[in-house]
Amino acid sequence: MNANTLKMTEVVTKDRDSSVPVLSLSTLKAKFNGLMSSFGVLATFMAIAMWMNQPMRVELASWLIPAEAYQIFKDSFEPVPSVAPQAAKIPTSMVDSQAIDPTILKTAAERQAVARYLSNKYKIAHTASLDFVDKAMTVSREVGLDPTLILAVTAVESSFNPFAESKKGAQGLMQVMTRVHVEKYEPFGGHEAALDPDANMRVGSLILREYIAKGGSLHAGLRLYVGASSIFINDGGYGEKVLAERERLRQAAALKVAGVRSQF
Repeated sequence: MNANTLKMTEVVTKDRDSSVPVLSLSTLKAKFNGLMSSFGVLATFMAIAMWMNQPMRVELASWLIPAEAYQIFKDSFEPVPSVAPQAAKIPTSMVDSQAIDPTILKTAAERQAVARYLSNKYKIAHTASLDFVDKAMTVSREVGLDPTLILAVTAVESSFNPFAESKKGAQGLMQVMTRVHVEKYEPFGGHEAALDPDANMRVGSLILREYIAKGGSLHAGLRLYVGASSIFINDGGYGEKVLAERERLRQAAALKVAGVRSQF
């Protein structure tokens, strides 16, 4: 073997040896990318979120899809006070009986059934939908309204998206006009609480009770809630949408699954 042949052999050997770590690194990178599923990404975001302050956690959660973001989002706020004292200032005699039903969603089976309905229809995690049902139950006891009515208004207003915001400035689950009802958020820390699911559902439900009492009926209260302050202003079928959704929720609670599915 002459000198030139020997040098060529050494070069080929070195190139072959040097390619081994490159190939191994590429393989490992491909495997790593395969393992980074949505659950892995969520776990990473959760770990990061634990080190962030409240505003940053809310901002982080807004980058994720609702089903993944909800736990981060929910944990970003402090416990909120009850609105029962404010609701008690509105006599029950002034609230349409059609807006009150203390018997609905009393059993775990009913709540689970409604949570499944919400999860399927609005494409949210079952745990999140069950949490919304539980919130509605708690708030309904505070404001004296049917929990399925609260859930129906939430569904029509935001489809259970806590980040929802309209062009007119309505925010959160029940799309409360924060600048109009800013004083109602004072017990919860100010207008920043508009995106807090617990605070927003309480404020929205309290306003709904006020409007039902002011309007003299459930239908009139829903018109006022959506901003149709006069019979000459078209509410766009808002009241019918809310009441139709409440009926579907009540059917789901009664385990009339077939009847509910046929309306999807």
